[in-house]
Amino acid sequence: MKLNIGQNIIPSLNFLMSTIPDNLTDLEKVRYIYINLGKLFCYDYRIIVDETVAAEPVDYAHNEISRYKTCYQISEILAIFINGLIPTCQAKIIKRTIPGRRFNKEHVATEVKFNDGLKIILDLTLDLANIQGGLRTKEFGYSSNSENDYDIISLNECAQMDQKLGFISDKYTDDYIDEFVQKLNGIDFTSKTPAEILEYKILKAKELFAKDFKGAHEATRYIFILLNKILSIEELRALKQYNLSYSNSDDFNLMAIYAFEEYGLFYSYSNELGFNKITPEIISNLLKNGWKTNSKSIQAIFDKPETNASPKR
Repeated sequence: MKLNIGQNIIPSLNFLMSTIPDNLTDLEKVRYIYINLGKLFCYDYRIIVDETVAAEPVDYAHNEISRYKTCYQISEILAIFINGLIPTCQAKIIKRTIPGRRFNKEHVATEVKFNDGLKIILDLTLDLANIQGGLRTKEFGYSSNSENDYDIISLNECAQMDQKLGFISDKYTDDYIDEFVQKLNGIDFTSKTPAEILEYKILKAKELFAKDFKGAHEATRYIFILLNKILSIEELRALKQYNLSYSNSDDFNLMAIYAFEEYGLFYSYSNELGFNKITPEIISNLLKNGWKTNSKSIQAIFDKPETNASPKR
């Protein structure tokens, strides 16, 4: 993926501000803002090589807001929209610790209080992949803190709002994935090898990859969710994901590698090229020509000659 850091989304933000329907409750208006902002942003992966991007101010003065933001800027923009467009709500940025999840830097989200006493946490940064993939959101009033200071919005209530707002007709992508899994479970694979079964599943699931992802992080998060549903426990155990980056003075590119080494199967994903079957030789060449990774084990795998890849049978 090529990060065009200067890409200005001010026109899209202005359009969003002028299209909020009047006949909505305050919670529905917050939901409308949340989902539409989630369609615009992606996580700024420049933070991998430069943590100072987390402190970059949102440039309102020069009418310039880039698509690529960290949780700090995303939470700030969400709070500004809610406070400016819904006078009966009060939004502010809060620090957030999530059990079982680690962040390189302090993570923040958005707290929203309503005049009727409702108080919820919105963590738009962590929901970008769900929104752009058409999945159910998991961070819109979905959880509280250790002191239970916040109210919970059920997934059923979110679905009712999304139908009213036109975000779904009757199903989420989750439902289409479940239907796909049911079809897979009905196929007789007895004549195929384990490698052929794995390759068949991934090939058939590729149409479910066709979503409008704004960044590599959102796309790979979605693919991770999808693979966890369609692959067997044994296939998932064999999966290793590696992240490659390529940077120069103008661009920062990202690519995910999905390696099923014992099956002899390897795939790559980038926003520009999509999801493709590749060979170890291709990745070895990338690593020799400017692409980098923090993984110590990837080099050993992809330095092997292509002929050494032996699929599991």
